[in-house]
Amino acid sequence: KIEAAKVRLTVKAGNGGRLFGSVKTEHVADAVEAAGLGSIDKRKVTITSPIKSTGDHEATVRLHEDVVAVIALQVVAAK
Repeated sequence: KIEAAKVRLTVKAGNGGRLFGSVKTEHVADAVEAAGLGSIDKRKVTITSPIKSTGDHEATVRLHEDVVAVIALQVVAAK
């Protein structure tokens, strides 16, 4: 269920879609909960490469010892 959904994150960004800072695991965990997909611990979220721009990205979540889910993230600029 969590892999099928696209999680939307709204962050502050400058011209050209470049973020002020980067998306952290805490932001991903909060966005997953806000999307109604349940609560996850930020320590179980892994972002493979730093997210510093708007667009589509991926993160992985370790749900259990042997279960890892890939989450599709859509990072959009706050208006």
